[in-house]
Amino acid sequence: MKIVIWNCMNGMGDPKQIEYFKDLRADLAIIPELKQKNLDQLQPNNAVWVTNNHTNKTPKGLGVLSFGSVELFELDRDIEMELYVPVKVRSPSFDFNLLAVWNFYHACKQGRFRGAKGEEALEWAAINRYTRQLDEPCLVGGDWNFGPTFSKPAFLRMCSMFKEAGYMSLYHEHYGLDCSETEHSTFRSPSKHYHHLDHFFGTRCFVNKMSEFDIPSVDDAILSDHSPVVLTVD
Repeated sequence: MKIVIWNCMNGMGDPKQIEYFKDLRADLAIIPELKQKNLDQLQPNNAVWVTNNHTNKTPKGLGVLSFGSVELFELDRDIEMELYVPVKVRSPSFDFNLLAVWNFYHACKQGRFRGAKGEEALEWAAINRYTRQLDEPCLVGGDWNFGPTFSKPAFLRMCSMFKEAGYMSLYHEHYGLDCSETEHSTFRSPSKHYHHLDHFFGTRCFVNKMSEFDIPSVDDAILSDHSPVVLTVD
């Protein structure tokens, strides 16, 4: 099974961008900044899409898409946690729980986390909630907007929280690196600063089943400032 994270940047409607995505041959995709109207062109067999921008007529959101024989089933979620989406993933060979993420720090738009910072910030509450709710095997993936090269203390705290809950950073496991390190970038800023912001965390099953972990060059990504992150699980 090939599982892809790709922040497509302001929707995925351009034919060249759609072709780039389809060439990744994802069985399962987590797509921050997707627009609901993009779903028909991508032709998933199942899709879950949510947004936290309810005033825009064509808002960006977080999409979870499955293809081929992979199916998705929505699970109970806290809607005030906004763009954290738990689903059950079923395939002929492997069933698991997934938490898809597009993390905004404290930039929630409504609910009890609106404007929350520090210890009250959404990301810590969401990690605590969903690592307790979702049984093994479980995968967490998405655009976290921090990493080893950007907001490093927050990223190391996140890695520690996941580790205490039985999850490991699959990138760091695959490449044999400490969580404070990275050899890849998944994001390029307009001023050409590069950062590693998109991450998978998985329980022990995923550490054992992981066969490949690829991050294509962000400079080759079509119409996006993020590169795909491609996890292959046997």
